[in-house]
Amino acid sequence: MKAVVTGGSSGIGAAVVSALRERGWDVTSLSRREGTDVSDEAQVKRAFARLESLDALVHCAAELIKRRLVDMSAEEWDRQLGGGLRGAFLCSREAFRLMRGHGGAIVFVSSLSGVAGAEKFPEMSAYVAAKSGLAGLTEALAVEGREHGIRVNAVSPGAVDTPMLQVAGVAGPDLKPAEVARAIVWLASPESAPLSGANLRMDP
Repeated sequence: MKAVVTGGSSGIGAAVVSALRERGWDVTSLSRREGTDVSDEAQVKRAFARLESLDALVHCAAELIKRRLVDMSAEEWDRQLGGGLRGAFLCSREAFRLMRGHGGAIVFVSSLSGVAGAEKFPEMSAYVAAKSGLAGLTEALAVEGREHGIRVNAVSPGAVDTPMLQVAGVAGPDLKPAEVARAIVWLASPESAPLSGANLRMDP
């Protein structure tokens, strides 16, 4: 089984890479730290062009720049939606092209910040917008993927013990990366079929 994990160099992404490999998956990790910016179309195309097949895509890439809306630059806004949402689009498009012949699974790592009605925090408007976009993209791509046997789901955890949580400065953590990774691996594997279009809220 072959998987691509974005944001795989730290936090939840690193935990997912480790968990998949422990289960015998062949995993390609994509992150800026590892030389791939998933918001860059050309870089994404090159990374996926190296793959002959793909069974799962897990999109963990995200960026958080805490800033009040009135103080945020357009560049800072674009950076946060770039990896988190544009990256999800670019990687999913390439994953669809590889999966159309045999099916597969896509899992987006969203957040409680992107769940309607959940508590929001100041200085995180771009992050919230990116995660909310992932929730909608999950439902839309689940519909498009149905005829190709491609399942698309999301996981929306609360406060997870990662470097990003320290940047966010919110209460917690409530979860460990390995706990979230277990749910993601299940959604990426055939064991969770035929589930698609779901957003799993992890809020202990």
